[in-house]
Amino acid sequence: MNREAAAVFLNLIEQIFRMTPVFLCLRPKMGRHENIAAVSVYIWVIMIAAQSLFRIPEDSYVIFRGAFAAVFFVVLMIFFEGSLLLKFFLYISAWLFAELMTSLDAFLGWILRRQSALSYEHICLILASVMLVVFAVFVRSWLKERILLLFDQMTPGDGALILAMPVLFLVMLFFGTRTIFNTGVLLAGPVSSVIFYLAFCLMMLILYILMISDRVTLMSERRSRAMLSAARQVIELKKENYDRIQSYQKEIRLIRHDFRHHIHALRHMSGAEREEYLSKLQAEMDTSSEMFYCVNPAVNSLLQEYAARSRSRDIRFEAQIALTEPTPVDSLTLCVILGNLLQNAWEANLRCPSGRFIRVYMKSEDRALRIMVENRFDGHLKKSGDRLLSTREDGGLGMFSIHRLLDAPGDDFDYFESGDT
Repeated sequence: MNREAAAVFLNLIEQIFRMTPVFLCLRPKMGRHENIAAVSVYIWVIMIAAQSLFRIPEDSYVIFRGAFAAVFFVVLMIFFEGSLLLKFFLYISAWLFAELMTSLDAFLGWILRRQSALSYEHICLILASVMLVVFAVFVRSWLKERILLLFDQMTPGDGALILAMPVLFLVMLFFGTRTIFNTGVLLAGPVSSVIFYLAFCLMMLILYILMISDRVTLMSERRSRAMLSAARQVIELKKENYDRIQSYQKEIRLIRHDFRHHIHALRHMSGAEREEYLSKLQAEMDTSSEMFYCVNPAVNSLLQEYAARSRSRDIRFEAQIALTEPTPVDSLTLCVILGNLLQNAWEANLRCPSGRFIRVYMKSEDRALRIMVENRFDGHLKKSGDRLLSTREDGGLGMFSIHRLLDAPGDDFDYFESGDT
């Protein structure tokens, strides 16, 4: 293989660097990975052919490569699933690693060229191939899990911060390698300059990894706080439910105790008095019966709590519950999901001047559980791609908890809007 061919293959490896995180982290919308790889190779062949055919000068080369980088990003947008922010982050990160690979490859090739019979280009090609394999292992074994976890749980504010870091690193590296850290200048200078630049590249790599690890740790702490808050809420609701049941039992004992007095009073009342008396008793019995929604004590307590809250704020509350025992989902998980849905529905109603309502439907069937919550809202939704976000200024934890819990195969979460519902 001559030097020109080695340079072409080195350029191909650089393009593969830019595609690796997306190919390994995201699922294709249509077709398979092989088909998307073929399209990417076609674009690369067109780029190389155009570069050779038109003999693009070095001054215009950056703009030329930037145009094809944009075409590659369009391919990612069309063929892969995921939000725009996630795709952009992966592509910028891959571009950053590709630039690091190019710089490190050049310096290592310069160091090893005197110790090998191979040409400088062949040494760089071998080193780049090894780096590509190491990078693919790094993405699959470490980066993929953390990036997907990070973007699954973050708020829009987190996204801007996470994206800023690789963009800043890339700008520094991109302009640095073409100005003060120019390869020709460094190789002609003292060895200390080369060592300084290698340390600079290593520092950016370490900072990138630390940034991802720090954000993942922060997300894990938020998840733990959300679970702890949900557990405390369930315990508090159970305590309130227990106190309420105790109160009901006391009332029932009093009613039984006074039952014979009611019979005695009814016997001596006129028709109109008897009807009024019976209506009051009926209303009292209806109030007691409305407090029971399902056989699951935790869910029943949660529904009772939000029914009471709704009545106090002029919100019509309806619930149709058909749960079997045991439920397909454990009580804690079920209460976390349902509690967050009800809290969001309740808060959405508070922003509406009139016509407030909450409707809850739950049904367990075929070892699955279906839940639907309908509520009035003011017409304003906060989204990130296809994902519904909390409208709180601090981002909230409700939607975060729901998305985190519904991540097993077969789980599904979706939202629809129609008018003011």
